[in-house]
Amino acid sequence: MEVAVKKILAALGLALFLGLAWAQSVSQILDLVEKNLSEPWQALVQGEIQGPGGREALQARVYALPKERLFRIEFLKPGSLEGNFTVVTEKEVWNYLYLTNQLVISPKEKAQVQGLGFSPQGLGDPKALSERVSLHLAGEERLPEGVAWKLVGEAKEGQGFARLELYVLKADPRPVRFLFLDEGGKVLADLRVVEFKRASLSPAQLKRYPKDAQVVRR
Repeated sequence: MEVAVKKILAALGLALFLGLAWAQSVSQILDLVEKNLSEPWQALVQGEIQGPGGREALQARVYALPKERLFRIEFLKPGSLEGNFTVVTEKEVWNYLYLTNQLVISPKEKAQVQGLGFSPQGLGDPKALSERVSLHLAGEERLPEGVAWKLVGEAKEGQGFARLELYVLKADPRPVRFLFLDEGGKVLADLRVVEFKRASLSPAQLKRYPKDAQVVRR
């Protein structure tokens, strides 16, 4: 009888542990991401976006100094964004437009990339993104990178998208996929984070821009 009781208690303990593991809150998951990504890192974001003329390939390099709340996104594709880059500081977003050689500086809450359709800063800072999207945990999914938490939610007004699905790798807590959708469920962007690695970066590297660029504040 004693052995049976011990087995039952062990089973209950395992069930409680599994229940706690499942009950991870969005804030706990994002805290894990923030802690895991506290040191400088870089990655390649690639996938598809809904452009003015239809589906287009998107490719961008992301450089991050999380402790400084400083991020840089350099666009490689599509052709309409090639040569452009975005710098996200604690309070501002700098959009460099290659064709006009302009650096457009906007308050963080208003900034969008022309032709992209949504604000890009969440690609490097998911915790900041969560302030603009009411996320909840919708379970787990197995992705090529491994098992990931699936966070979904509705965006606040003025974000350029209505709904977000964010996939966070469990074994190495970091975003590996972003899915942006409109009110009708149409996919605006399906982006994956690849070639992730720790890096040696400085604020000056992330903030650099052409000396002859015209600086415009909005």
